[in-house]
Amino acid sequence: MSILLLATIVDILLSVISYFYYRKTLKPTYPKIFTAFFLILSFLAWYSFILPAHWPFWLLQLLSVIAGFWLAFTFYSVILALLHLITLLAGKSWHRQLPDKSFAICGLVIIIAFMAWGNYRAFHPTIRTEKITTTKLPPNTHYKIILLSDLHLGQILGSDYVNHLAQRVQSLHPDVIVIAGDVMDKKIDYVVAGRSLQALKKLQAPLGTYIAFGNHDYFDMPFQWQLLLQQQGFVILRDQAVIVDKNLKITGLNDFSQNKRINSLNRLAIANENYYSILLDHQPRKTLAARDAGYDLYLSGHTHTGQLFPLRLITKNMYLLDYGRKDMGSFTAVTTSGYGFWGPPLRTEATPEIVVLEITGKEKA
Repeated sequence: MSILLLATIVDILLSVISYFYYRKTLKPTYPKIFTAFFLILSFLAWYSFILPAHWPFWLLQLLSVIAGFWLAFTFYSVILALLHLITLLAGKSWHRQLPDKSFAICGLVIIIAFMAWGNYRAFHPTIRTEKITTTKLPPNTHYKIILLSDLHLGQILGSDYVNHLAQRVQSLHPDVIVIAGDVMDKKIDYVVAGRSLQALKKLQAPLGTYIAFGNHDYFDMPFQWQLLLQQQGFVILRDQAVIVDKNLKITGLNDFSQNKRINSLNRLAIANENYYSILLDHQPRKTLAARDAGYDLYLSGHTHTGQLFPLRLITKNMYLLDYGRKDMGSFTAVTTSGYGFWGPPLRTEATPEIVVLEITGKEKA
């Protein structure tokens, strides 16, 4: 199913349910204006997926933000409608009824406040530090690796956003930067319009910056997108491995949407025993296969931890590790919540983040 078709179905369902819920509970004084309001914003939410890239970036950004907020608003409105239905059914059994309009108005206030909080969190990423010690590195050897994922550069997130990211990353003085996919959101033209590539170039580290593609990186001319990133100095790893130095090996996989099998993962595991071996894989679906193939560190993103509450209930059941860190003997898996967002400019689940990996060698027991 294409992303446009999926967006169309979701937009229609959320908007229709929200419309009839508020039409019934709020009983608007001017129903025609109310209907026109819903129709316009529902159309904008759909049209935001195909906005012409030659429009001024500020206009692309404004319309996309409005559309994103609308999708989040209708999503939470559907949850409100379900909660209202539950209370009505419960009220019948208790022989009590809550006033419809009061319930809807209270729900609207909570939704707006919750969305405002989520919008603030979306633009205030945190820094998470994970310390790892390993006998695969010589004693007292130390690497600081920055893990990023899910930047989703495009209509909303442009050069200002990337410049701020680059400043924060450079202030941490990393040895290596790795990006676990979804650098782009929808289209290359949107990234170019937002002047994001020039800002992205500032993500530099002494031992290199490495990118494994995510599902969104394949949405629009992936080979051209790869070339543009390479021109900025990034090393793109699509089922490829690179020896960084005498101690470190980094492997990047094509996204799960392109290759669901583990043949590439196993083929690229050659010489893993001679290096501290890091595997970049956008979707955290091959954790156990990475462990069994002799990789030491498995780095992923993609999940956004659901992004909108309560969707983490889904991601926690979809992946072995949808967020955080999991140690299995000498093997470590880390999944990040990502730095950006997809669709609504909100984060009401885990905050966006930069992950700092402090990897230190130790003596063998």
